[in-house]
Amino acid sequence: MNRLLNPPVVAAVLLLLLAGAASLGWLWLRDGRIAPMGIVCALLPFGLLLWAILAGEGGRSQIGITAWALTMFGAFIPAIYVMRSGPENWFVQWRFLLTFGGAYLAIMIVFMLWLAAWTAWVPPAPGAMPLAEHRLKQRVRSLANAGLELRIETPAGRPDRLLVSREFRDGKRTIGMRLTFVSERHCVLAREVSLIRGDKPMDASEARMSSSLRPRDGTHPDADLIYDASLTVTPPSEAIRRQIALRIADGRVEIAGDKDAASAPANLAHVLTELVHQSGWGWQGVFADWQRACRKA
Repeated sequence: MNRLLNPPVVAAVLLLLLAGAASLGWLWLRDGRIAPMGIVCALLPFGLLLWAILAGEGGRSQIGITAWALTMFGAFIPAIYVMRSGPENWFVQWRFLLTFGGAYLAIMIVFMLWLAAWTAWVPPAPGAMPLAEHRLKQRVRSLANAGLELRIETPAGRPDRLLVSREFRDGKRTIGMRLTFVSERHCVLAREVSLIRGDKPMDASEARMSSSLRPRDGTHPDADLIYDASLTVTPPSEAIRRQIALRIADGRVEIAGDKDAASAPANLAHVLTELVHQSGWGWQGVFADWQRACRKA
């Protein structure tokens, strides 16, 4: 995969150049000149993005994270230069603040939504003919017999969906995937939810989830039991899918690779992604019910 010509890289470069041009254009109209440092400020985000892409990995997740971070913060560099080159009181430049801030928010919200969908998309395997929907569902159900301790259900009144869940830590935690099959586009919309029902914290981050005030003397934990329900999207990882190495024979699915990795609750999304990928369908991670669109394969 060409890392430089990927859509998010091209889009991020265009957004950064647009932000730089807008900022320097405002400075030119105000002062009638642009110092060489202004050109550097305008091109610095562009150079940082290219360096990060060339030095990083080629996976969608890495490209998406890089494009998000540098576009999110890099666009402020030329704007800050314009603000610092003017009066010391930044609020004197309220017109620029409103114009640049409004344009920044409007463009970045659209860009981030598009980037998240691109990052969470896994296209069908090259050359794989898409299976009929009922055969793909049969393969998903066969995972329950592959030693993964899954619960697979069809919601009442929604024959186009499957609920795949995995309980662990004595049933106190659940990782669940709601799969919506879009036959006309041959893709699966995957919504992931994580539930914690009164379990002890597993790490320091979870220990800080309690809202109660406790003495920080090292003898009292931040949280005794935690409860949480959160939506998430697991970024695709080709390395983990290769490590799992599913073997599919018609309607049967077997774990040919690392069984420990396949049975880890956090890797449920990767197992399902690989199954859908090999079956000739696309995989689209979504956050909410209103996200119903699939990318074109």
